[in-house]
Amino acid sequence: MRQGSLIILILVSAVLFWGGVVCFVSCSGKPENRAVEVAEKALMASVDNPKSVKILGISKADSVFGRNYVTMDEKMALSMAMMKINEKVMKETNGFENFNPDDKAMSDLMERQMAAMTALRGLIVYEGNPHGNAKQPFNGWKVKIEFEAKDTGGNPYRSEYWFILDKEALCVVKSFEVPLM
Repeated sequence: MRQGSLIILILVSAVLFWGGVVCFVSCSGKPENRAVEVAEKALMASVDNPKSVKILGISKADSVFGRNYVTMDEKMALSMAMMKINEKVMKETNGFENFNPDDKAMSDLMERQMAAMTALRGLIVYEGNPHGNAKQPFNGWKVKIEFEAKDTGGNPYRSEYWFILDKEALCVVKSFEVPLM
């Protein structure tokens, strides 16, 4: 074998090897991308009728530090969303004067709202927490998915599901649904 062709063979082998390494490293899946994929799968497993789900939007994976899952802006937006749902329920039931427990759509809406409020109370870190304002360590990822779907009775609804994932974005640690108008 000629010396020139041996050098070319070595160069081509080196380029292919390092190209493969770069491709493997870049395609191995960043936790941020994996977080979105895991959240989508978790959404389909969480809803009653996954075939009816139409995803309207997915947030980028956001870093979570300590137990501070919800920012002040998100607290305000969630409070406004819950207030709108509350106003709708009160208006449609005439302040619960005309509440019909057989109205599946209204009962499901109220149930989703109460579940969201319960989850939010558990996630919000209050000012009097033992950690104070000390910087918390990176703890995982947060992904929000807005979607439309139909419940088991065929009634359409719109919600946003929040997923809190571990550091490697391999599993969902917490999740909750926020009903939207």
